[in-house]
Amino acid sequence: MNRFKTLFIIICILIVTTSCGNKKEERSSDNKTVLKDIDKANFIVGFSNTLDRGSEIGIYSEDGSKMDSLELKDGINFTMSSHNKNDTFFSSNRSNHHLMIDNKTGKINKIKEKSLSKTTEDEGAFFIRSSDGYIIHDINVGYTNKGLQSELVYWKGNSRKNKKQIKLDGELGSAIAVKNKIYAISSDEESMSIFSINPETNKQENKASIPNKGIYFMDEKDAFQALDENTFVLTVNDNVNEKENSKLILIDRETLKVKKEVEMEKGFHPAKLKIVKDSILAVSFDGKLHVFDKKMVKKNSFNFYAGDDNKLMNDVQFNDREMYVLLKNFDIQRDNKLGDITSYDLKSGKKVKTIPLKANKEWEIARFEVLK
Repeated sequence: MNRFKTLFIIICILIVTTSCGNKKEERSSDNKTVLKDIDKANFIVGFSNTLDRGSEIGIYSEDGSKMDSLELKDGINFTMSSHNKNDTFFSSNRSNHHLMIDNKTGKINKIKEKSLSKTTEDEGAFFIRSSDGYIIHDINVGYTNKGLQSELVYWKGNSRKNKKQIKLDGELGSAIAVKNKIYAISSDEESMSIFSINPETNKQENKASIPNKGIYFMDEKDAFQALDENTFVLTVNDNVNEKENSKLILIDRETLKVKKEVEMEKGFHPAKLKIVKDSILAVSFDGKLHVFDKKMVKKNSFNFYAGDDNKLMNDVQFNDREMYVLLKNFDIQRDNKLGDITSYDLKSGKKVKTIPLKANKEWEIARFEVLK
């Protein structure tokens, strides 16, 4: 009988020891907050799910080799990202928990915002953006007794100690900084507006409506760009009836009035814009790129592969020479391949190369930035 007691005690000790070891290992994994060798990486990718918490951040070399990655308990629906020479940012659409990653050290800092609203919490953001020295993102407060409202959050440099917030009407879709002013695009169920904010006073200075016939709206933050220091360009689509041709709208920076509208050809629905030298690049998520000069005359266009029944285009990014398209598989494949990134030459439209994109497990959303 004593032998059975002794054996039972030994088994219990082993179980407890193993459990503690596993917990310690889990804590160590969760406490990992640095991506090694990020300064040598070409791409950084944020993986997440639409509704479930948890995310993965991975960095990749030019040939697609995974250099490092880590999983986080926080992070849900990382639908937007941005980067500058110092940091990379991923924003959550369903939470006020966002990420700021140091591009030199790889250290991951968690941004936890608090809304000024007393009736809502953990509202999420539609965008995050690095622009002219500022980091800008929104808080999607939603419907209040004053109507649809949002908050604009911004700070200058890589320190959040000077962070400011301001309440604005409508749903914010994007914002950019030009000449130490911040300009934000807002919409409600029928109309669109542009605001100018003075960061020194943290007050709204001007507001103007953007004619949209109640049907034209922007798709995402990169649909709004500074064409030059005096002019903004905005691309909008008929997101209500899906019948009208899409448009590029030029807006005067000083007056916020529309200077010109250019109708796109039928079937072309640009979601993102990129200004490269003297050209405006307009890309659609159904595989078309059009290039315009600053007088809005089309110079070039080409088609590219935007997915099929097995994979879906999740994101597009640019540098001055190439366009990068991230396609995510609906199901993770052998060797943990979750998708790929294909690059295209902007002058010729020819495919340059495709690299594999590997993750630790299945994810629903992938968002990336080109670091080099």
